[in-house]
Amino acid sequence: MPPASTPPSSSSSSADALWFAPAQLLRLFGSSPVAMAYWGHDQRLRLATPQWCEWFGVPTNGIVGQLLDEALPADFAQQHQVILQAASQGQRQQFDTRKTDAHGQVAWRRISLSPHFWPGTGGSKTAQGTLMLMQDCSAEYANAAQADALRAQLAALSSSDLERTEEKSELLKLRTLLDWRTAMLAEHSEMLQLLSHEIRQPLNNASAAMQATMSAIADLQLSQTTPATKALLRAEHVLQQVIGTLDNTLAAGTILAAGGRAGASSDTDLPTLVNLVLHDIAADARPRIQVVWDAEARTVQLHPALMRLTIRNLLNNALNYAPADSPVLLRLADTDDPLALIIEVIDEGPGIPDSLRPRLFEKGTRGSEHRHRSGAGLGLFIVRSVVQLHQGTVQALPRQPNGTIMRIELPQGLDD
Repeated sequence: MPPASTPPSSSSSSADALWFAPAQLLRLFGSSPVAMAYWGHDQRLRLATPQWCEWFGVPTNGIVGQLLDEALPADFAQQHQVILQAASQGQRQQFDTRKTDAHGQVAWRRISLSPHFWPGTGGSKTAQGTLMLMQDCSAEYANAAQADALRAQLAALSSSDLERTEEKSELLKLRTLLDWRTAMLAEHSEMLQLLSHEIRQPLNNASAAMQATMSAIADLQLSQTTPATKALLRAEHVLQQVIGTLDNTLAAGTILAAGGRAGASSDTDLPTLVNLVLHDIAADARPRIQVVWDAEARTVQLHPALMRLTIRNLLNNALNYAPADSPVLLRLADTDDPLALIIEVIDEGPGIPDSLRPRLFEKGTRGSEHRHRSGAGLGLFIVRSVVQLHQGTVQALPRQPNGTIMRIELPQGLDD
């Protein structure tokens, strides 16, 4: 594992307080298959996992502290100079890149660049740091190429005389291959879910460790501990943003895209689900959330993992777009006719512009302030997709005198 480089001088900005984190984060990520890097607004690397270094063919020793242009291969940095610059200016970027090994095998990676703005710097046009996540998408390209080839063969055979025995046999073989490919894609989806657990676990461990450290520092009641507490809060924000990005990306790419199959709903303890959702929210934002219980039922029928992600997305949206000190209400209610669970997230933000409402739940849709916030516009798309899997409805309702009510209605008592 590469040792951390010497930290920058004390004249660096407050965002450089994250310099303490690389050695600790590398120990957490080193055994996971994540390829990621993080650099500050000064373009110096704060974190680079071994998998990231391996892809770019750079040594792991001494990589932390180098300028990004020095660490990346010259041809890559030159080819993607505009994209890297846009990320440093607060614009989220995503693109695919490939490389060919000595045996002629082509590997693909999907690169996501997520700018981050610390609390209090929302008005800045320059990101205080940029996170690079690399996702292996080689199978996606290989499957697409194989599917295109098989479809072309099927089209060619279908235009011929299907009565000929040999051609019927070929069609049967091709259909068998397509069935095999469908089964392989299902297995691939299961592997992605397993991989998401392996990636998310060290991130959750790091977040828990940081929260425990902040609690221990607070118990000391020493004035000089304030800078350390702020640095830990910033580090936890980065971790929560990475966890949210991973969860949304994996949900959109696997469960929600797998023919509308989310797995069977199960009896779920509603208070436990709410507690898990609150635990997912960054520690310093958690006190703003007020839970209102208007539901008599404590056990409900739903898919707990997907609904946990759905409620978290709604709460994070409300926390991000509403005034910093305003409360956000999470209201839970139920109805008997029809039998349904009602979930509402209520904020005091500026509301949703009329021009945005028709495409609010589409993939990639983001608010007018999106340049100052990380994310890929997947949050509300996943909310709608999960609600549809539960045969429910979701609405964005105006709140008087200002704000928004995101209202979900989930039918209960349905057969799976």
